[in-house]
Amino acid sequence: MPFLELQPFGLTDAGKVRQNNEDSMLVGDGEDETLFVVADGIGGFEAGEVASSLAVDVLRGLHPDKTFKAAIGEANRRILAAGRDDEKLSGMGTTVVAIRFGGTQREPLAEVAHVGDSRAYLVRGGEMSPITEDHSLVAELVRSGDLTRDQAAEHPQKNLITRALGADEDVAVDTTVLPINAGDRVLLCSDGLSDMVSETKISEILLESRDDPEQAARGLLSAALEAGGNDNITVVVVDVKEQADPPRRMRSRREERQDGTSEMLAVGAQEQSNTGSDTPSRDARSRSRRHAKAARRKRRSGFRKALGNLVRGLAIVVVLVLALTPAFLWGSSRYFFEFTDGEVVAYQGLPYAPLGFELNQEWRRPGVTVSEIKEPYRKPIENHKLYTKDEAEKVLGDLGN
Repeated sequence: MPFLELQPFGLTDAGKVRQNNEDSMLVGDGEDETLFVVADGIGGFEAGEVASSLAVDVLRGLHPDKTFKAAIGEANRRILAAGRDDEKLSGMGTTVVAIRFGGTQREPLAEVAHVGDSRAYLVRGGEMSPITEDHSLVAELVRSGDLTRDQAAEHPQKNLITRALGADEDVAVDTTVLPINAGDRVLLCSDGLSDMVSETKISEILLESRDDPEQAARGLLSAALEAGGNDNITVVVVDVKEQADPPRRMRSRREERQDGTSEMLAVGAQEQSNTGSDTPSRDARSRSRRHAKAARRKRRSGFRKALGNLVRGLAIVVVLVLALTPAFLWGSSRYFFEFTDGEVVAYQGLPYAPLGFELNQEWRRPGVTVSEIKEPYRKPIENHKLYTKDEAEKVLGDLGN
């Protein structure tokens, strides 16, 4: 039976608009050499960078037999503590998407965890499919049927996330376990890629450079920059390759970072290295326990499916609560303008009414008619661009002149 090895490559770039890079990544150089992470910081200059770095630092020390949820929960606590200790870091947060590989030689597995709108994709058999679903208001509206996926991709509020590390004392982490095959390719990315490059184009680039993760990563970065590079861009591509002979030993971290390759940890490989001993290694036991947990998750899937429709039905209600929670809006409020009965009206809140529930209220009427609106403001008003209170006050002043 063939063994599997991982061939990763990661890149991060500040983009063409922002001066600093608030993204962080981990490319197989942590305690678990099969762990890969992308984190996208939120909170302005320096603060977002601190939050994403804290998240990656915690995951760097994640041992294979420890859970994603515990590590990400610890990262969340550290981000909140840092914000309380330093006023300049108050309100910072970060998204995170991570994958680690394990299972057995006979049944290799990958576990994915994510919070926010950084994404994971799987390329298999010439097709790309998403592994994660964004934790964003627009994504929830797609799931509830209020928006199509194409509309969501062009929506002006597509980056309004409903979940992030640093937003609350408790963070909900979505995890999933999937089987892994030789020939699979996994992409982790921040929204600096997914917002600028369509999924169709991302898929094309990943398929064109099928045997070279570095070429794929560089191609994706170039595409995002050519599209405008409006945000920080981070991509990590991990290829799963077949290895004819069992590995004699794990490569050192230095060797791995030089040649971009690390063997996939699996019980089969560990048992090979423990020939002559009746006691399996600690890593083998830990991965066996993880495999058993995955099996239990599979048995519980029927029950979860039975609850699926109920949960989906309640999701929009949860969104309403989250959308009105300041922590998830990264500010105390948002404001937008709308043409109503021939005049401009300013609203406080969000320009949505899912299931008939308005997420806004009238704030001010500047007494300006549609015909009096200056050209630069027409499109933002039509698109319901969101403003902070100070920004909205400035717009009101400009509209009145």
